[in-house]
Amino acid sequence: MPVYIIRKANRMSQNTEYIEYLVFKFNSGNITPDELQVLTDWYNSHDDERVKIPLEADGSADGVKSRILAGLLVKVEEEEAVRPVRRSINSWWMSAAAAILVVALGTWIALDHKAPEKAPVHVQTSIEPGGNKATLTLANGRTIALSSAQAGIVTGEAITYADGTLVENAALQQGDAAQPMVLHTPRGGTYTITLPDGTQIWLNAASTIKYPSRFAADQRIVELEGEAYFQVKPAYRKSGEKIPFRVVSKQQEVEVLGTQFNMSAYPEQASGKTTLVEGKVAISDKQSRFILAPNEQAVTTTGKTQVRKINAAHYTAWREGKFSFDGKTFGETMSEIGRWYDLNIVYENGVPNEELVGDAFRNQNIDFVLRLLNVAEIDYKLDIAQRKLTIKGKR
Repeated sequence: MPVYIIRKANRMSQNTEYIEYLVFKFNSGNITPDELQVLTDWYNSHDDERVKIPLEADGSADGVKSRILAGLLVKVEEEEAVRPVRRSINSWWMSAAAAILVVALGTWIALDHKAPEKAPVHVQTSIEPGGNKATLTLANGRTIALSSAQAGIVTGEAITYADGTLVENAALQQGDAAQPMVLHTPRGGTYTITLPDGTQIWLNAASTIKYPSRFAADQRIVELEGEAYFQVKPAYRKSGEKIPFRVVSKQQEVEVLGTQFNMSAYPEQASGKTTLVEGKVAISDKQSRFILAPNEQAVTTTGKTQVRKINAAHYTAWREGKFSFDGKTFGETMSEIGRWYDLNIVYENGVPNEELVGDAFRNQNIDFVLRLLNVAEIDYKLDIAQRKLTIKGKR
């Protein structure tokens, strides 16, 4: 099957993370003239070869690139003329979303110089991407709606936001110590939490983490439903032995001694996945126990686990505000999109046998998803009121 989104090969020596940092500064309006020149030179150093987008007028790769870049630079100059100290680019960012999306992550959509008989119909929508959304249920059963202006909380004797703003004072003493604290993100929400032991957890959309108000002296156990990225801080007994950290989900139990890993355990998915970024973890299912090395993934289905080599970055991109389509089926990609945009994905004729490859920022509205489907020549119907996306199959 054809691949519809491909990465552009970097022909310059610029570090990828630095380029993404410059794009972030460009998006936020804080990029300097020198940094903008670096970004422009980087962009112009690429060759755009394969595409599947209907083109108008000059359909050459250079023509497309020139029009995009020229438009962006004109906008920058216009904004600078009005506010020479600080440029605000958000007002026109969405209109150039498809172009910047590709530039930002080294992803490009290959060009087809033949115009289709019927151009895809552009659907105006009001469905926006997800953001910082979560609720915290205390040990006494009271639920707090956390601020969308904050990205995470820090737990301890008091609960604060990451910037130190108080959420709840001495809440841990007000409830049943045996009852867990519960952090929950809805569809379209992410949030972070720092546990009392210093462990940091990034919670993806539609996920729940349960944890005690205080860990026991000899063990640390949390429960996960959904997806989370863990950066576990080592803890030690008085004897000097490390206190293990365990994450329990429906299909897997992960034991770590100080590491970074991603765990996906959505109840609607047939498989549970643990992806190791660094360190070492032990994965247990109902039958066996496996030790993972970095860039390995344990996939557990109906109680049986298989370990495979992967690129961990493809499975942790969401923590950095990105989609990564590499190594995922069309169904897995659409499930991730559905959770982020709070969309119900329905397949009329089964899941298409298509594959999307590349990366993209998750801060675009739903038009971004529709562009992907149009490029992949997927027939669909979007019901905005019902937040329902019906996939009909290949055009």
